Amino acid sequence: MEQLYLELLKKSLLGELYWENETRLLYLRDCVEGRDSYSPDTALRIDDRRRAFCERYRELNRTGRFVDDLVENVGYRHTMIGRVRLENVAACLERIRSAGVPGDLVECGVWRGGTTVFMRGFLKAWGITDRTVWVADSFAGLPAPSLPQDEGNDLSCTKCPMLAIALETVEDLFARYDLLDNQVRFLPGWFRDTLPHAPIEHLALLRIDADLYESTRDALSALYPRVCAGGFIIVDDHGCIPACRQAVDEFRQREGITAPLESIDWTGVFWQKASTDAL
Repeated sequence: MEQLYLELLKKSLLGELYWENETRLLYLRDCVEGRDSYSPDTALRIDDRRRAFCERYRELNRTGRFVDDLVENVGYRHTMIGRVRLENVAACLERIRSAGVPGDLVECGVWRGGTTVFMRGFLKAWGITDRTVWVADSFAGLPAPSLPQDEGNDLSCTKCPMLAIALETVEDLFARYDLLDNQVRFLPGWFRDTLPHAPIEHLALLRIDADLYESTRDALSALYPRVCAGGFIIVDDHGCIPACRQAVDEFRQREGITAPLESIDWTGVFWQKASTDAL
């Protein structure tokens, strides 16, 4: 029953249960912008009338590749990381549970909060009551670039308002899944201000989806020392954003981290913290 619940949770968070509705919205967008003509029959039977469009959308949803000529925004799902990276989170959590790795779970950069909802759902499914899910985000979008490494990568709310999701919206998502309780704690603010002094003692999972060099560096510097041996570090943007990759590679080199860096998909990477890498 636990796995059945978790699979249903994944499907809901990824929009797989109602993917036709999002393709309908994209179809209506194209009609409004003059790239297509509206037909009630097409809207009703979108999977048949726009088959290639729907197949491509579903592949993008699986891989989390949403910014292209088909989907020009991040969509309406509860998480944008795609099936492959969400399965990686599930696999890391299962390895943590099976091995008894101590510590809490945190995501730095949560967007609508879907991945942290899954983390809390995993704890709920297995009756785990001694871990907290930490939800770290500015809840106001990304900071404007302030370092040379991030030059030209302005993802702040003035440029990308779709990335600025309010705290109340994320809290509401947890509540809709009946997962908003005292095992969920929020850390609102810029990482440089919140993470160094966050009341987190030990971590089993550190997931970073911060896009920028500065934000990735700040999350690693503040929280990596709290990851227990056997715990996992996941970085979402290593493959697609060179500045993020630079922050990770420099940190690993500086700290003498020798644990293999494993690819998840076209952008995500992770590694397991070995006892020899403990800071």
